Amino acid sequence: MGCVTHRGPWRLDADGAPDDGEGVELVLLANVAPEDRGARAVAQEVEQLLAEERPRIVLWLGNVSAPPLHSATPRAERRGPRCSEPDAAWSGPATTALAQRIGPPSGTPSFAVGGVLDHRCGASAALRQARPWRMPATHYVLRVYTDGSVEERAACGDEGCRFAEVKPSAGANPPLMDLVMIDLSPWLHPSDDAAARHRDAREVDALEAMLAAIAAVPPEAAPPRLLVTSVPVEAAGEHGLGTLWPDASFHGLPVPLQNVLVEGHFAGVLAGHDRSLYASEDLSNAIKRADRAWLGTPVFQVVAGAVSRPNRRAAMALRRQRVRTSQAYSPRLWSDHAGFAVVRVRGEEAEIILHARRGRHWEQASMTVPLRPAPHPVRTPSPHMGPCRDCPPIPASDR
Repeated sequence: MGCVTHRGPWRLDADGAPDDGEGVELVLLANVAPEDRGARAVAQEVEQLLAEERPRIVLWLGNVSAPPLHSATPRAERRGPRCSEPDAAWSGPATTALAQRIGPPSGTPSFAVGGVLDHRCGASAALRQARPWRMPATHYVLRVYTDGSVEERAACGDEGCRFAEVKPSAGANPPLMDLVMIDLSPWLHPSDDAAARHRDAREVDALEAMLAAIAAVPPEAAPPRLLVTSVPVEAAGEHGLGTLWPDASFHGLPVPLQNVLVEGHFAGVLAGHDRSLYASEDLSNAIKRADRAWLGTPVFQVVAGAVSRPNRRAAMALRRQRVRTSQAYSPRLWSDHAGFAVVRVRGEEAEIILHARRGRHWEQASMTVPLRPAPHPVRTPSPHMGPCRDCPPIPASDR
């Protein structure tokens, strides 16, 4: 277990700075199946967090229907994930406790996006049924206000898109941010069945229609936008460039999504997929190194996929480093222990707080990122284009 990653300025929970109670918190949970000791510990900690009085929104970032894949061999790929019914996945004590704490009875808004394992298990439709969350469509947009209230602005799926009528906001309760919730699974892993493949194609068309509507509104004319999806834009863990399951990289995204990211329509990305916790202030160098694309403005990313079966387990911790971590970059804050993430949005900035259970105690690590970042200069130092993990940035003329 000596290969387990736990990097960054982590501290005990009791040593953290006092919270002033301002802002709206986004609680990120992903990879909640199957239930294990880590998931129960996370559920208990999240319960205590939700007991505090402040505006919060819980975001479920996919993969609630299957445990992690064991390998990337052709035989394992043909066999696919070990699927379970969503009802069975939500029958344990931890998930039952979270279901009682989250959702309409408690008044805590809760929303979900589908994950790759959910899609491959055919459980995407089941996620839209009555759960501890709402999922109005495969792709949808939520506007969050300063008091924590949420309004659905757009919803797109295999039946097309619908857009809500734009209403003037009250001066005392202005918009705080837009959450663009999308499922990339139909694009990355289209179904083998002909009927399901046709439905996946319609959902991809709906995604492109929604991205076109987003691109039509300049970033400065809209609240700060956060991209919420199960699959990271550029993964640093086992789904990143050159790793075990390399399906989470910028070059694998739909072209319209690549374009809106390059044009600076999103301030940050909230994702899961990797079974670890990490956060990056800016993905620009990682995307330069891995995909030869230059972002117009900094884009931060938070990955919180360590609720259940995190990479601390022996099956992952003893694997060689080259199949566990991406070759594109290595985040400053990273942990392979069980945990979750919180994004606290206040005005024009967001505080990212990672919670990891290490041994018998909880630790925190945090960073603050802007929601209206300044554009990159025309000429910027570029990293070694090798790609090479942790390579120092060098001028393009010296490469």
